[in-house]
Amino acid sequence: MLDHEAVSAKLIETESGLHADQVEFRLGRLNYSGFVMRTRYGFVLNTAGLDALALNSLVKRNVISSMGKSIGMGKESDVFEVMSDSGREMVIKFYRIGRTSFRSTRRSRSYTSPETQHQWLAVNIAAAQSESIGLKKAKDARIDVPEMISRDRHAVVMSQIHGTMLFKCTAGDIKKPKELARRILDDLRKAYGADMINGDVSEFNILYDGEIPWIIDWPQFVPVSHANAPEVLRRDVENSMSFFERKFGLKVSIDEAIRFVKGEKKRVSIGLDLKAT
Repeated sequence: MLDHEAVSAKLIETESGLHADQVEFRLGRLNYSGFVMRTRYGFVLNTAGLDALALNSLVKRNVISSMGKSIGMGKESDVFEVMSDSGREMVIKFYRIGRTSFRSTRRSRSYTSPETQHQWLAVNIAAAQSESIGLKKAKDARIDVPEMISRDRHAVVMSQIHGTMLFKCTAGDIKKPKELARRILDDLRKAYGADMINGDVSEFNILYDGEIPWIIDWPQFVPVSHANAPEVLRRDVENSMSFFERKFGLKVSIDEAIRFVKGEKKRVSIGLDLKAT
């Protein structure tokens, strides 16, 4: 897949050791079922085929045993409930990068290289790999994130967080907005101290369980030494704090908050009744 845009039946015969008739029959079945596509250049694995390969591997490795309902479909991923043999509730996230403009993806995602510009399956695999690394680093930094359980190809299995996306929360759902805003800034500070800037923090990527804000997306994180780190950090702070200004009228100095996240300040003012130190 990574070496060939399309694979000929002859090459599949050689790699699989199957007779030409068997290869043709099986490829026909796979094409009919929507797992591969037949082109004039050969056969191409598509997203459904990659899903099937990932699920097959995760089941064989006893990571998951059953799959439940869809709990989220975004621009770049689909998320479903899954369960293990022991009854553990988890989620599986399939990356779907390519459903949006590739131009914006290439501009904003550090894991997209020129060699994989049009190989969307490879790009999605790279995104899942980056997310698994990001989740592990964030967990080590004591940030409230889902536990990364396993990855296979473009799919990441994580612990399930029972909460509501922050943008769906009403004023009645959030009793102490200042504490919640401060806790998000604390997590951004921990990430910065662990050489990470998330790069996509907003009310659309934070789950709130009534007490804890969980930052759930980490595939696009960059190190603090990244050339665009200052603007990426500013965007994270602005996007996350603007929610509290719109919803609760809280006032946060973005420059002050950035200094706090970078460890240059011990405290940040939120609202009118707290003093900066």
